[in-house]
Amino acid sequence: GDASARWPLSDVLIIHRFGTLAPGDPIMMVATASRHRQAAFEAAEFLMDYLKSRAPFWKKEFGPDG
Repeated sequence: GDASARWPLSDVLIIHRFGTLAPGDPIMMVATASRHRQAAFEAAEFLMDYLKSRAPFWKKEFGPDG
């Protein structure tokens, strides 16, 4: 599942915010760099899908009553 083994990437940056966030706030950023634009796009899409489906992130939502 390593993106750098699948695409010729020169760099990857993933930021996942945590703490109290409002609905609609950006939560995640995935940035990839490659000499080939298509490789960067495909790797970023792969990483985002991986993080959304298989990474162990937990959410706790708070409503008006706590």
